[in-house]
Amino acid sequence: MKRLIPLALIVAVGCSATALAQPTQGPDYSQVPAVDYHYGMTLDVRKVIHITDNSDKTGVVPATITYLDSQGQLHRVNYLELGRANDGN
Repeated sequence: MKRLIPLALIVAVGCSATALAQPTQGPDYSQVPAVDYHYGMTLDVRKVIHITDNSDKTGVVPATITYLDSQGQLHRVNYLELGRANDGN
């Protein structure tokens, strides 16, 4: 869980509700190779393009963030997050 805190803070600060919207048309961002997040990894997030929707999952699940850095370069990072689905409790 502590590993997710830095990424969560970066995403929370660098995002707005409109930036999280999935694009309806545009380039195929899945062609950009993804790297695996590791603790202490520095992320230069200027604009979030897409974040995996895990709102229907429970437990620790894989996710990917696609973003533009301050130089306009596109990046994809794989990480683990806690699914946000209600587990019935």
